[in-house]
Amino acid sequence: MPQDDDSDRSEDIRYDTARTERSRGDKAAAAAAASSKFGETGTRSAVAGLRVQTEMLGLLSEIGQQWFARATTEAELAFKLPNKLTAARSVPDAISAYQEWLGEWMTMRGEDGRRLISDSQRIVETGVRCFAGATPAAIGIAAG
Repeated sequence: MPQDDDSDRSEDIRYDTARTERSRGDKAAAAAAASSKFGETGTRSAVAGLRVQTEMLGLLSEIGQQWFARATTEAELAFKLPNKLTAARSVPDAISAYQEWLGEWMTMRGEDGRRLISDSQRIVETGVRCFAGATPAAIGIAAG
């Protein structure tokens, strides 16, 4: 019977070894699948992040250029006032020139207010559109 014990032990060892190897193979396959999923998520996150940054940067650049052009127009208006005032021949002419200038300046302030609201809406809409299809992992927010 000692030989039966040895053969039983050998079979048990072989069975345990085979089971251990299968388990290692299953774990390796699971690790490879998880690694692949993490890689895909990382790629999607990077692509989504770049898309958001590119679109938002383009919008902010456009808005900045428009505001810079507006500032240039306002500076030109400001430079016109001293010329108009020095060209005035009387106090009523000076007051009229100032009133005309002030009317233009107030019109520009109203347009600036509307533009500010419009630009703010465009920024929010772009942000919502960019983040609407993104998953929390894709935009870098830890799921809770």
